[in-house]
Amino acid sequence: MTTPPLKYLGEPQYQPQANRQKRIFPYLPNRDLVEAVNLAIALERPLFLQGEPGCGKTLLAPAIAHEFGQRYLKKGQTWPYFRWNIKSTSTAKEGCYIYDALGKLRDAQLIGTPALDRFLNETEREQLVKRLSDPEGYLIPGAMGRALQHQEHRPILLIDEIDKADIDFPNDLLSVLEENYFTIDETQKRVPAEDDEAQKPIVIITSNQEQDLPEAFLRRCLFFYLPFPDKPHLTNIVKCHFPESEQEEIINKATDKFLEIRAQVPPYGKKPSTSELLDWLTVLIGQEDALAKIDEIAQNPAYAGILLKSKGEYDRLS
Repeated sequence: MTTPPLKYLGEPQYQPQANRQKRIFPYLPNRDLVEAVNLAIALERPLFLQGEPGCGKTLLAPAIAHEFGQRYLKKGQTWPYFRWNIKSTSTAKEGCYIYDALGKLRDAQLIGTPALDRFLNETEREQLVKRLSDPEGYLIPGAMGRALQHQEHRPILLIDEIDKADIDFPNDLLSVLEENYFTIDETQKRVPAEDDEAQKPIVIITSNQEQDLPEAFLRRCLFFYLPFPDKPHLTNIVKCHFPESEQEEIINKATDKFLEIRAQVPPYGKKPSTSELLDWLTVLIGQEDALAKIDEIAQNPAYAGILLKSKGEYDRLS
C-alpha cells in the first residue's frame, strides 16, 4: 500500500482534549521541533531528543500519532504507535522479541501427565498442543518488533529514556533500526520477511542526559535539544490544558510564581518542569482560595512539594 508523504504540523486544531486519567494531553511544539520531526521523517533517521526531565520529550511521539490519526485516517481510527520504556537491564533483542523458554518447558512437562485433563478443558488442551507444535508459539514480540512488522502505515516508535540502559545498548539498537529487520535466533526467521511490505517506523528516542552516548549512535540520529519554553509559549501550553476562561487569573498568577521559583533554583539543582506546573494548577484550579495559596506557597510545604523536590530547594523558597 502506498503511504502518502507524512508531515507533522503540531497545530492547535490537531490537539487532543486533556485527559489526565488516560494520560492524554495537548502538545504545542515550537517551530524548530516541528521542523526536526519532519526532517527525521524525510531522512528516515531516529530523532534523538534531549532535554531536562518533565519538559515534554515523552509526549511528542503520541502527539504525532494523534495528529496523523486525525489527518490521514478515517474518523475513529488510530495511528499505529508503540512505546518502549527502557530499563537498566533492557537489551535490543528484548525490544524485538522475548522467547518464553520456561513456558515451553512447562507445557512440554504437562503433556502426558494426569494434571493435563484435571486442569485444562478440551479447547485449552488443543491450544497447548498447537502451541508446542508451532516453532513460533512461544515468541512474544517487543515494541520494536511489532513496529517493524507494521505494514499499513509508518508506525511511530517511542524509545523512552535510552540513557538508562547499558552503554552498548544504543549501538545494538541502531543495527536493528538501520537494517530494519532482525533475526529470531531460535527459528532463524527474518522479521519482517524480505517480501513483506513493512513500513519503516518513525523513531523518537528520548534521553535525560544521565550518561554520554556512543558517537556512532549519535552520528546516525538527528539531534534536537528541547529547550524549556519561554513565558508566552508556556502560557499557551498551560491554557491548552485548562481552556476555561474563568481560570485565566489563576493560570497567569501561578505561571508567574512558577517562573520566579524556577529562577531561584541554582544550575545544579532540580528545576521544576512544565509537568509539575500543570500538576500544581490541577490542584489549584477550582479552589476558592487558589490565589492566596499561590502567594503563600512558601508556607505550605505540601503544595511546594509539587514543584520542589528537595529540602534545600524548599529552604531557599522559605
